[in-house]
Amino acid sequence: MRGRRGVSEVLGAIVIAILVLGMSVSYVLLEMDRAGSETYSVVDLIRGAEKQQKQLLSLIYYRMQGGRLILYIYNYGEEPSTPQRIMTDKEVPLSLVSMENMDTGDMISSIPPKTLVELTMPAPSADSLTLVMVTEEGGVFSWKISV
Repeated sequence: MRGRRGVSEVLGAIVIAILVLGMSVSYVLLEMDRAGSETYSVVDLIRGAEKQQKQLLSLIYYRMQGGRLILYIYNYGEEPSTPQRIMTDKEVPLSLVSMENMDTGDMISSIPPKTLVELTMPAPSADSLTLVMVTEEGGVFSWKISV
């Protein structure tokens, strides 16, 4: 009986060692995966910031015409800029906004680099306001307007 009891203790120790080793390997793999995803997140943040820096929208001219505000915006940057939100005295639904490429006359949904765009939207109710445009690429642009 005594010989079997020693084998049982050795077998139990081996099973415990295998469990501890398996859990350790699982933990290490999980941490490596988490560290890798955090690294990708940082890289994505850097790429996003680089895109933001390559956007440079400038309001060249604006005018009112028949209840519509017409803006002429030039993209001096190297990245296209896609409006995500436009706010005047209230948020303007993008379905009421149209953009035309002044070089080609085509209707567009984003402002290409080195291009003048005519952006038409409903006129704001205030005479003096700050127009804010937030782009999908993370840019935020604001211009003071008096109509």
